[in-house]
Amino acid sequence: MNPFILSYLSDLLSVTFQPIYLVGGSIRDLLLGKQYIKDIDLLIPTGSEFVARAFADKILGSFVFLDEERKITRVVKHADEGTVQFDFTNFEGPDLYADLGRRDFTINAMALDLREFLKNYSLDAIIDLFRGQEDVKKRLVRVVKPEVLDEDPLRLLRAVRFAATLGFAVEQGTARQIRVRTKRIAESSPERVRAELFLILVERNAEKHFNLMDSLGLLAALLPELEPLRGFAPGRYQVHDVLTHSIKTTGYLDSVLEDLPKISPKHADAVAAHLEEPLEHLVTRKAALRFACLLHDMAKPETFTDKDGHIRFHGHDNLGAEKAASVCGRFRLSRDTNALIANVIKQHMRLFTLATATGLSRNAMYRYCRDVRDVLPESLLLAQADARATYEIMPREKFSDTEKSMAVVLDYYYTKFLKAEGKPLVTGQDLIDRGLVPGPRFREILDEIKERQTEGTIKDRCEALVYLRGLE
Repeated sequence: MNPFILSYLSDLLSVTFQPIYLVGGSIRDLLLGKQYIKDIDLLIPTGSEFVARAFADKILGSFVFLDEERKITRVVKHADEGTVQFDFTNFEGPDLYADLGRRDFTINAMALDLREFLKNYSLDAIIDLFRGQEDVKKRLVRVVKPEVLDEDPLRLLRAVRFAATLGFAVEQGTARQIRVRTKRIAESSPERVRAELFLILVERNAEKHFNLMDSLGLLAALLPELEPLRGFAPGRYQVHDVLTHSIKTTGYLDSVLEDLPKISPKHADAVAAHLEEPLEHLVTRKAALRFACLLHDMAKPETFTDKDGHIRFHGHDNLGAEKAASVCGRFRLSRDTNALIANVIKQHMRLFTLATATGLSRNAMYRYCRDVRDVLPESLLLAQADARATYEIMPREKFSDTEKSMAVVLDYYYTKFLKAEGKPLVTGQDLIDRGLVPGPRFREILDEIKERQTEGTIKDRCEALVYLRGLE
């Protein structure tokens, strides 16, 4: 544990004479050898909220109630070395042993007396009633006892989250206990489910995590809209059903991101930084994109046609966007997250239709960028991941070279389109000054000038105003 965090923990001892225990993830992370632990879980017999407030004053940190009824509080300290948060709770039950017994998984059900730990930083005195240390070594997520899954059904999904974030496996007995309770996940609030789901989606290996959820029955319970994709495999090249293809697409996103420096060397860093931007609490653009990968073909069963052996899914992108928006609404995702996911799905076939025998049309690229705007990188990444998942079952020659097309569009977007968007040569006020009445034609004219600006046929404001006079 970092020295500056140990210093704060020493300060904590000076504000109370009560026993204080490190618990939960703090012990697990110490056993895993993590040096920088930014989330510290602390347990006190009673009155922890008063201790936390005094501690916040002591270290000049901020204090907040996470759950006022249960007296769960958090102290956050921002320092040059980083930000660390301390979560305080009271015993739930008559003593420490009862409190540990009501926790979710063995790897989170250990405690260590803080005063003993700070004497020599030894982990020898860990209180471990449920073989948590053994499960940490074996890298297993094991339930403390089956009843805790009934006490809080969200723990069914939390098992997957810990497997994803720690790189652990769900113990077989625990997996069986989850399978017989999958329907109970619906008892958890959408907000809590969303938080756990996106903590999973922020991690690599989404394909592995979704397959785990599917094997436990949680995928069907959380996303019944995907069930029609199970077993649906029309067409000559459909070795996998569409559900498997969708899950594989989430996995191929990782390989596309790894190859991005080769596909688009000039813009790979900009795309990577773009994907790390937060859309809302716990939801980054990258996590939202992984969710879009899973949902992107959800409308294929409704749009399937077979005319003389020619398989089509006409409109599955538009209908899929509508269905995805409904799913996002059910999980109480923000308007920005919902819009990103729906727009990316709506446009996920666009890259495949852009390429022509003579190359990519600038006009078509402008319209593509205009229609998707700030989710252009996500749209391209989903299309490329989709293509790679399809290459498993269809010869590459059946597809245009999507990687080259992707590189061309990314370069156009960053070097031309964004510059035109950031510094338009004319504005709506210019149109009003020339007697034009605000309306739909406004946007058409402004887009037309921006399009010419990006292709270089209009180079400056003077030329734009000349062009504008020609429209009057």
